[in-house]
Amino acid sequence: MCLLRSYQSFFRPDSGIPGSVGFRFSRLFDRVSLLFLFLLLLLNGTQAHALDFFTLWRQPNIPLQITEGSWADYRTQVMKGGRRESNLVRISCLDRPFGTDDESWAIELLFLEEKKDGSLVPLPGQGTRLRISRELLNREGQLLDFVLEIDKWQDGIGKSISPEEIRDDPLLAAYFSSEFVPDQLVVTDQTTRVVQGRQLLCDQFTMAAVDSQSARLPAGEMIQVSSWEITAAVNSEVPFLGLAFVTERVRSESRLDPPNKRMNMPPPRIRVELMELVAFGIGAEPVLGMFN
Repeated sequence: MCLLRSYQSFFRPDSGIPGSVGFRFSRLFDRVSLLFLFLLLLLNGTQAHALDFFTLWRQPNIPLQITEGSWADYRTQVMKGGRRESNLVRISCLDRPFGTDDESWAIELLFLEEKKDGSLVPLPGQGTRLRISRELLNREGQLLDFVLEIDKWQDGIGKSISPEEIRDDPLLAAYFSSEFVPDQLVVTDQTTRVVQGRQLLCDQFTMAAVDSQSARLPAGEMIQVSSWEITAAVNSEVPFLGLAFVTERVRSESRLDPPNKRMNMPPPRIRVELMELVAFGIGAEPVLGMFN
């Protein structure tokens, strides 16, 4: 997402199936999700940070800026079906000695753990490194078009995934598909977020979209309506997409036309994700080994 998701799935160390980094909205509800990819890039995935780091990369009111050496830590929460899941994740852009060059950035996405003294440290040997084309700044096309390389680490062992493999795999391709276009955008009053004892005056806005799909069944036409609402507070001093705080609410429900008493529709499904900036700065160092 502007946002991040639960970072389980594709970027999650214990999973080999992707979540969703900016899933196409028509499939959004069941994305396998943060915000921050990429996040968040999402990164958070039981479905990936739809709410993830790059869910809103194409929105002109989002300050897209990727600075070499910058990093940002986020606390994410996913609430769905009466369950709550929390994670701490980091997105960082490495300096030139570690993979960034004139054509692309080396981006690391990492799970963090909180020590007793409150410090946040990466989980050893776990994470994902992306090489992203600088043409992303043009805000055109699909996110997948700008992903040049992916290296995923688990238990200290790295595995490379080529762009061709991503495009040939429907799940991976969907993970990097980002086509969210809001039906409505409402700018609200500015708000102040406190990060590391520092006050950040943030622009705040809400975006909403509604999507419907239908399928012909023997009993009639099943219609599914999904709504997506994202509220974001952004500050241009924050690297990547300027995200200081983001919430995403997704609701999906189905009905049968004409109604049929013998076929009960499932209850509405609601998913809420939160992504809160806890720290950011300059001086990112590689955690996943040397960039190839």
